Amino acid sequence: VPGSFELGEGGEVVVADGFVIREVQNVDGDQTLLAVGTDQGFHFLYDPNMPGMVGFWRGLFGREDEAGGFQHNERALKRFHLGRGGATWSYGEKPRHALSPEWLGVEVHEGQIWMKYRFNEPEGPLSWEVEETLVVESDQTQHIHFNIHPSAESDLYLNYWVQQTKFKRLWTNGQQNQRNLLKNLHPNQKAFTISFFRRKETPTLPHGYSVEVIDVPTPKAPYLFEPTDLDFAENGDLYTSNRTGQVWKRAGGEWSIFADGLHEANGIRVTHEGVYVMQRPELTLLKDTDGDGQADVYETIEDRFRFTGNYHEFAYGPRINSEGDLFFSTGLSSGANYYNAAPDGYPNQMTSPLGYRGWVMKRTRGGELIPYASGLRSPAGIGMNAKDELFITDNQGDWVASSYLGHVEEGDFLGHPSSLWDKPEFGLTPKVLDYKTVEKIPESSVQQDYYRFSKARKRPAVWLSHGDLTNSPGHPSFAPEEGFGPFAGQAFIADIAHRTIVRCALEKVAGQYQGAVFPFIRPLSSSAYSTRFDSRGNLWVGSVGRGWVAGDPIIEIIRFDKMKTPFEMQRIELTADGFDIYLTQAIGSGTLKPEDILVTEYEYHYWDGYGSEPVNERRVPIERVGVSGDGERISLTLPRREETVLEIKLPVLKSVSGLTLENDYAIYTLNRLLP
Repeated sequence: VPGSFELGEGGEVVVADGFVIREVQNVDGDQTLLAVGTDQGFHFLYDPNMPGMVGFWRGLFGREDEAGGFQHNERALKRFHLGRGGATWSYGEKPRHALSPEWLGVEVHEGQIWMKYRFNEPEGPLSWEVEETLVVESDQTQHIHFNIHPSAESDLYLNYWVQQTKFKRLWTNGQQNQRNLLKNLHPNQKAFTISFFRRKETPTLPHGYSVEVIDVPTPKAPYLFEPTDLDFAENGDLYTSNRTGQVWKRAGGEWSIFADGLHEANGIRVTHEGVYVMQRPELTLLKDTDGDGQADVYETIEDRFRFTGNYHEFAYGPRINSEGDLFFSTGLSSGANYYNAAPDGYPNQMTSPLGYRGWVMKRTRGGELIPYASGLRSPAGIGMNAKDELFITDNQGDWVASSYLGHVEEGDFLGHPSSLWDKPEFGLTPKVLDYKTVEKIPESSVQQDYYRFSKARKRPAVWLSHGDLTNSPGHPSFAPEEGFGPFAGQAFIADIAHRTIVRCALEKVAGQYQGAVFPFIRPLSSSAYSTRFDSRGNLWVGSVGRGWVAGDPIIEIIRFDKMKTPFEMQRIELTADGFDIYLTQAIGSGTLKPEDILVTEYEYHYWDGYGSEPVNERRVPIERVGVSGDGERISLTLPRREETVLEIKLPVLKSVSGLTLENDYAIYTLNRLLP
């Protein structure tokens, strides 16, 4: 490799020309990595054992000691988070096959340094020679270019493993990756580029808030403790539903099993009648009639919704309003051979084989089951605020451009058309709503009208910015008036993939909710999913320990010290000519100019494809910036359009108390302008 370096008085290794490669040891000291220095203003660390890029850095390449040993500038390293289980590549699909790399070395051509290796099909004649190189556009944007040379044409395809949730966005060949971890290439694909768009990587914990991990049960497999929902009895006892079929109870700091033998319990609510738990095939009421601390009555409350047993037919809830009505949601089926709204489109659209999947259901106090709202895909979160208003979070995928928080009212259609097949005009779903009445599926039906259902779609209240803020959001919980700081009434949502809590501040415009989502706490200790406020205003968070990002099943408690005041954007309100940004503390001295604030507008596709990258993205010019006399409101004057999403990023701001605004951006969903 052509290159030279100079050695400073303190052992500093400075790349003078071309490329310099030095061997270093990994953290465990059992493998050799390659530190590559360049004269282009950046350096990178490469692992030829995986193989894959580890990370890059700017500034000093490294230091050499008196014995000639080299240490790269580890403290400046920005990682790429590639690979899974120590490997970056596999091939095929379910089961995916491991590949053993053969390291071929390093080559320089076209002014770039390329890392080269070969994969051989373990039990076949195929091989793939791969070369990759890194281009650093800026500290926020990097690209890894790959060239692939297969030994022969084949239907087999390679998979590349990368943690998309570690970045603001992750693109492959100019399109946003929609799945965390895995990127499937096309058979015989000869080249691709992964583009990394970074957000600030430092953890955020607003001033005045603390996070505590509590002890949880550790039962033996297969009876894992994976809390899918949380609720409290009037006496403060905690009840949790669990994926592997138990309801656990925590009383006086001690855990015990309250109920067992359930079918993937994904929701719980405690009432004076007993404990409601949502199983995949039914809503059940658990009762402890003899007072021994364990349920002895398992009463079926509702099982008339349909369930085939498909792995993706989840059910979530219930949530109970002040009238005693129960609400729950049903997820669509995956991989079923059934009708879809775009038969020539994305091949893996989710469906509703027996009907009434992708719905919110309402069971009245009197026992009537009402299909309440349609158009859901995988509504893994359901919540209700103090006004009895119902909200869901739906997960990104086909017909769902990004995960979102949606306000649900009776008769709403929220976007996924599979549930529309239940309408009488299609003649597919039996008229009797129960799990027993199953009629023969007609061989043909009227095709759905895209124009009609796209116009009927109720837009999300808040897009949760897939890839940047969330990938797999769980139940929304609404902050009480007292106990959790200056965010009363706002929705707090945990995300499995990002191990984070985001915060949503809503406002009504033209009779419908819209608003902003803010980063809040990141990261938590594990793959967070369920949330619930206790009577003191503390937020309890359950992590299931599985999903796109693995972790340990735990429960964390987020507390607020009322003697302190955080420095955050409290909410964003739409105005006649722009936005007002309200702060929880006054900003310090100084002025804000329009060029200090970055506002980016974009849209999402509404289509059958698996998610959507932001489209029609553009920077919005700010005409004027004003700060209120008390320093707690920033007013922006700028042009806006309906049915868009706007990211608003503030500059480095200090409060009058000296705090820095760490959560410095928000994403506002603008469905309607003020009349």
